[in-house]
Parts: sequence; structure tokens; C-alpha cells
Amino acid sequence: MAELTLVTFNTHYGLRSLRDHATPYDLGAVLEDLAADVMVIQEMWRPDGVRGDVDDFADTHGFAIHHVATGRATSSRRRWPHHHVDGEGTIGTAILTRVPTRRLPDVLVGPTPGDPAPRRAVVQVEVDGDPAPLQLLGVHLTSRLPHGPPLQLRRLAAALPEPGTPAVLAGDCNLWGPPVVAVLGDGWRRAVTGRTWPARRPHSQIDHVLVRPRDVRVADAAVGDDVGSDHRPLRLRLAW
Repeated sequence: MAELTLVTFNTHYGLRSLRDHATPYDLGAVLEDLAADVMVIQEMWRPDGVRGDVDDFADTHGFAIHHVATGRATSSRRRWPHHHVDGEGTIGTAILTRVPTRRLPDVLVGPTPGDPAPRRAVVQVEVDGDPAPLQLLGVHLTSRLPHGPPLQLRRLAAALPEPGTPAVLAGDCNLWGPPVVAVLGDGWRRAVTGRTWPARRPHSQIDHVLVRPRDVRVADAAVGDDVGSDHRPLRLRLAW
């Protein structure tokens, strides 16, 4: 049986919430504290011509980065970070790994009406394991409710591995747990339950890790503290 630790975290560009005026927090230090075998990172900010904090963390600590950019973005205009065609960098989703891993094709779940991301895709990797590898999908779905997240989840569901294949889906779904599970169907269940957003006083869980319990076992699952972003991280241990 193979094992690994996993963290999923929406970094919010390395900026605090609007309530805190979107000021930077020490993302590098937060990632060091959260470090796990596999880290699913959403809203990974890369300024043009400058290495981002996530890149620096990965290099320093020996992580490989499997990244997909969702589009150009700005971290300063109109007071909050967001997609913008004339932005000064890019935003995307990444899976960081320090265990043997192979990149699989991205899963396109866009375009979607109202979604500002021109290319909404899910990052997919295969983690070595004995007797079987683990397929891991890193997601960040649109926040355009009510139709955007369910539509993208339906597209994703059609591309997920068949039951009997060890697999994990992790990230910011911008949707509550029960409808996420209902749309995915096929035996998927939440591995962590607890409020994640907004981080200061969370009232909703929109960040998820999902598994099929027959294929993947979960231990030590927990929602983390408020570490600077407007989302709280999730951490757990998986075995398959």
C-alpha cells in the first residue's frame, strides 16, 4: 500500500482579503508550514518577468511544478486581484510534487458563459504507487454561480477515471459539498468536511478533496487555520 500527505490551498495571489485591503502576506513562509508530499495550489500568481513565490518555494524545497495558466490577471487594479486581459501577470492552478509523478493531459472544463478565465482547465498527474498509481486532479472552478461550477463539474465528471482506479480530486470548486458530490456521482465522497471560506470567519466549504472510499483511504483530514489568504487550506493523509 502506498501513502502520501496532501494539501490543497487557494493562495489568493499571495494577498489578503479585501477586508484587509488585499495587502501581501508571507506566502513563502505559509507554504513552508503547509509543505506536504503533494500540494494543489490555486490562484498561483506569476508576475510578468518575475518569478512567483510558489516557484521560489518549489525550487528551494525540491518540488516539481505541474502548472496550467487560466489567463492573464492583475493583482492591483480595482482593489482586488482578478482576471484581466491587460493584467501584469498570469494566474493558474498547479500541483507541486516531491514524489515520483508523471504529467497527464489537462482536462478542459471551459469555456463557460460568464467565466472570466479564457482557458479553464484541470491539472492532472499520476503519482507512482504499488500496486497501482494514483491519479490526482487539481481543480479551480469558476465562481460564476449558479450555473458555472455545476456545468464545469459535469464536463469534468465525464473525464474522471473509472471506479476501481485510485484517484483524488482536490481544489477550489466554488460550490458547496453536497452539490459537488451530487454532480460527480459515481461513488465520489468528500474526504474533508469543514468551513473554508472566507478564512477569517468561514461560513461555507467551497474547497474540497474528493475520493472514492473503496479506492482511496483517508486519515488525519483537517481544515487548516487562517494563514493569510481568503481561503483556509485542507490537509490529509491518503493511502491506496
